[in-house]
Amino acid sequence: MRSTFSIRQRKKKKKRLQKQRLFYLFTFIILAVVTVAGVRFLGSFQALQNKEDWAKNLHRAPQDNGTNFLLYGLDGNNGKETVEDLFFINYPATGTSFHTVFIPGKVLLHHLENKNGAEKEVQSFYTPSHFYNEGGAELLVQQIALFLDAPVHHYLEINYGGVSALADTQGGIVSRGDALRGRDYYNFFKQGEKKDEPLEKALHRAGFLGDLLKVLVEKKGKMELYHTIKKVAPYLETDLSWKELREFQIILEPFFDSPDLVISLPGNWRDFDGEFYLEPDPLQLAALCKSLGENFILPRELVTVEILNGCGVAGIATQVGEILEKEGFQVVKIDNADNFEYQRCQVISRLEQADPAKDVAQYIPESEFYKEYLPDHPAMVTVIVGSSFLP
Repeated sequence: MRSTFSIRQRKKKKKRLQKQRLFYLFTFIILAVVTVAGVRFLGSFQALQNKEDWAKNLHRAPQDNGTNFLLYGLDGNNGKETVEDLFFINYPATGTSFHTVFIPGKVLLHHLENKNGAEKEVQSFYTPSHFYNEGGAELLVQQIALFLDAPVHHYLEINYGGVSALADTQGGIVSRGDALRGRDYYNFFKQGEKKDEPLEKALHRAGFLGDLLKVLVEKKGKMELYHTIKKVAPYLETDLSWKELREFQIILEPFFDSPDLVISLPGNWRDFDGEFYLEPDPLQLAALCKSLGENFILPRELVTVEILNGCGVAGIATQVGEILEKEGFQVVKIDNADNFEYQRCQVISRLEQADPAKDVAQYIPESEFYKEYLPDHPAMVTVIVGSSFLP
């Protein structure tokens, strides 16, 4: 007869084996779930990452003047895509700040081709939408790089058709105190509070691009992030890897939250068959592009200045305007200030980036310098002429 002790020992051993098997089975299931979730997560992200050779090779272009990003938005219409807004963002190698050139969707561009690796051959007028519908992101990125004579190292494309879906994915997006969903948010996103100014509408939409990046990179549960990316992927395309996208969002977060220095593409709006298009100014464009990089300085001919008479002396504002125009600044307005009691001259920057205003201030002796950011203001710099300017 077997001893009671032996039977108990075998039962304990059997229970330990069962527990070990259950533990290994449970561990296997967890690893399988994590692996599947990881594969699905990577698969979802790969759906929005362009891995074509031309996209993978973008970052290999020389980066002597920093890293350049191209952001643009698309809107579908009758089977064709319309390029609405483009932002060319230059991030210098020093990493101290960034500068942005806004390119409206309705801009007239030449179709350029590289010839022998250096020369450019002009082939008629195009718009960014023409480029995109003819050759997709590849042709658009190529032509913008040739137009600005600066390489594009990374690009981010967002299809505005996904705005409604993304707003619903987030359970609505809070705007002006209300959580807007679906079509309501899309309508606000498209129009904002400005209906006539291309730059203001584009900056309004850029705020949404920032929200989109935050959705993609903020810390969430893996499955929740997977579902978000899965819904966003059809409306977003980029050459950036997941890690690069995170770094990109961190670097440019100030641009999305509060634009630093956004320069509108220099040129004149002209009427062509009832529609207005921007015809770029080649000389101003050349001056702008040459200044990209570490020592980026906005060309004076692009710095807009308003001059206000704050001391009551007739003609004094015009006199100051002539001085600044002689130095190359663009005077866009001469008027009276809110009163004539200003003792000291004031130079006020309407941009977050104050360098243009500081450049103006050196020609206004003993002036007081201020920064009052006003994105809707018609001039980058305001000069109030006080009594201190008088001989």
